[in-house]
Amino acid sequence: MLYQKSGYSFNILLIAMLSVSTGCHYSAGVKKDLRTGLSSSYKNMEPEKVFLVMNKEVLTHTDIPLGEKFMVVNENVKGLEEREGKISLGCSLKITDQKGKILLEAKDLFEGKDLFKPEDASMLKCTVTTGDPMKWEEQYDIQVVFWDKYGDGKIENKVTIRAIDVP
Repeated sequence: MLYQKSGYSFNILLIAMLSVSTGCHYSAGVKKDLRTGLSSSYKNMEPEKVFLVMNKEVLTHTDIPLGEKFMVVNENVKGLEEREGKISLGCSLKITDQKGKILLEAKDLFEGKDLFKPEDASMLKCTVTTGDPMKWEEQYDIQVVFWDKYGDGKIENKVTIRAIDVP
């Protein structure tokens, strides 16, 4: 009986040690910009703040004139794995209309240029350009995903914009 208790305690201790050693890098959650509805779910790499930018101004709305560009921004990102002084990132972009039709799908915008200095990747940005085949007064779902190619971290950004005529 004493041997079984001892073995049982050892297994619990081993599991606890594994949880502590691997758990210190684990984080998961959701950040939301209440002004625009931009939501960012994350796992093992966490942005401090998420927001949209157009014409060098932080947006408080999602009305984007056709032909304009805006950025999905994840600021002060933590948790990226580093190897030999570099980090490796991927970034995908998907734009769909309200019927679910995919207008644009880019699997990895950083492909072939995915190595960065850690200090250059604390702010992850993806520029989205509006235009044809988008139509005025229609809504579009934007999904931008950043992932750590050296680790298992990921940030998934989602927002719905309304394409408008140039004001």
